[in-house]
Amino acid sequence: MSELRTMKKSKIIGLIGGMGPYASAYFYKLLLEKSGKDYGAKHNDDYPEIVIDSLPVPDFISNTSQLHEAKRVLISRAKKLKIFGCNIITMVCNTGHILYPDLKINSGTQLISLIDLMKERVKSLKIKRVGLLATKVTIEQQIYHKELKDTGVEIIIPDEKFQEIQENIIRYLIANGGSKDFENILEKITREFIIREHLDGIILGCTELPLVFPKNKFRNVVDCLDVLADSLLANYYLNKKLIS
Repeated sequence: MSELRTMKKSKIIGLIGGMGPYASAYFYKLLLEKSGKDYGAKHNDDYPEIVIDSLPVPDFISNTSQLHEAKRVLISRAKKLKIFGCNIITMVCNTGHILYPDLKINSGTQLISLIDLMKERVKSLKIKRVGLLATKVTIEQQIYHKELKDTGVEIIIPDEKFQEIQENIIRYLIANGGSKDFENILEKITREFIIREHLDGIILGCTELPLVFPKNKFRNVVDCLDVLADSLLANYYLNKKLIS
């Protein structure tokens, strides 16, 4: 561990979070847990250096009316993270990747796309028909559809009732951080969704959903926060190349 610690002193991970804040807090905790479990981190200086910028970004989860202002805020903070010394920056938000091209051009440093990482994980599972659980805007803007269009993977969207329940859960989690009851609700409607649509897997395409999605209940669940944490830590400790 000491060798890895010495090698990676120059890396600083910058997280653009706050979309929502509880998901960002959960993700930070996940990074620490995986650092210990997967890389043997025990002491303060075994863990990655991480800068979290939890932003009060204008809401664009349900509609894009405030997207221009959100873009201004996100670009400004990406630049500040670079000034602070972050050489790897990512957004802890799927919907925010509507603005990824603008941020990549203006950040001035390595900006990691969560959507690109999710694409690679889905491809590695060799699944053909996958259900997408995500915000209304992520679905409407076809963020995942565009990314996966050349992979042979068919993305299936839940019906309106499922989407409404899901949107209400996401909204609650942004405001409150979690509720055990949501696990049972999501397990039931996801199971029905998988059976009805003959799905091979599920994409958790919203960073709030991993907070309450039932663990180890379904095959081939591609959890966006797990994927992002695994990729960032593999780069930090093992120098594994990141997609950007």
